[in-house]
Amino acid sequence: MTVLGSLFVCAAAAGVRCVEAQTIRGHLMHRGDDQPIDLGLIIMISENGDSITSTLTQSDGFFEVSSPDPGNYLLLAASLGYREARVGLFELGEGGEITVEFRLWREPLTIDGVMVESLVQDGPLVTDGFYRRMQRGTGHFFTPTDLAEASSARTIDLFHGLSGVRMRMGSGGGERLLLRGASGYCVPTVFIDRARVTWNETRATLDDIVPFEALRAGEVHRGVSGIPIEFGSFNDCGILVFWTKHR
Repeated sequence: MTVLGSLFVCAAAAGVRCVEAQTIRGHLMHRGDDQPIDLGLIIMISENGDSITSTLTQSDGFFEVSSPDPGNYLLLAASLGYREARVGLFELGEGGEITVEFRLWREPLTIDGVMVESLVQDGPLVTDGFYRRMQRGTGHFFTPTDLAEASSARTIDLFHGLSGVRMRMGSGGGERLLLRGASGYCVPTVFIDRARVTWNETRATLDDIVPFEALRAGEVHRGVSGIPIEFGSFNDCGILVFWTKHR
């Protein structure tokens, strides 16, 4: 058995030799008494920052994630009320399997009344880690309550007046959104319901790719250092993350 911080890795087969794998299964537990953590989020991420797959733990803390291709991967584990943890990189070989155990420290939640209401109403946002990232205090977030109280019915209008955001007119008409990066203002990467989407810089606007009436919530993360690991680092500009009502 090999110990890596809060992660314990061993061969799924008999013996103690660690093996390469494409499938990782294991348990998520509370550090201290080894009680299982139910509905914890496990994300498998490539060394390039792409989210390969994710799953929720079962009542006994069990999880399993698999990569279709061999490669180098890391794991991220998170759950409400716990401090997230990540480990890797693991070199996953052809057809192998390993077993892991994540142990997370408890972390007190400080959530205002508006967020508590949203947690109850928006289970998908809890699963997707929206409130966990919001609690960190980095980035800018549009909650379901914010959207319900917005005076405009355009997605682009949500970003007017935000720090590090600039608008310009696109050649095909409509406002284009830019974020301030290390080398100046640039076009951010866009995610819709965790999927990275192609955003044509000269034609498509935010309202073309994600209409306001379809929005459940949104996030803005500027610069490589501010991008949550589950979304990877695709440029030095930043990312926009939109969650829709269709999930």
